[in-house]
Amino acid sequence: MIKLQIQLFGYLGVNLGSYIELEFSQDPTIREVIHKLIQKDPPLKTLLLKNNDLSHGTILLINGHIIDRSRSGLETILRSEDRVTVDRLGFLQVVGGG
Repeated sequence: MIKLQIQLFGYLGVNLGSYIELEFSQDPTIREVIHKLIQKDPPLKTLLLKNNDLSHGTILLINGHIIDRSRSGLETILRSEDRVTVDRLGFLQVVGGG
């Protein structure tokens, strides 16, 4: 059993929390991680994916590095020691201050 720790920033973690642990029977691809997140919280689909690719506002980091936005990037295989971070840029998040 492979366990991955996923860190969700901002409103992506409203229903799941800031950290979630996902289990897989084998080393998953990034696409499989995204789909498992969506299974746990279906409204995430509209935030994370568009036409089965990462939506433009989604930022996904593996071990601190932004993944390739192409389909091949989503097929990257992850290991249990990998750190996965998911964030989403939005207008209100970018424009801040007081």
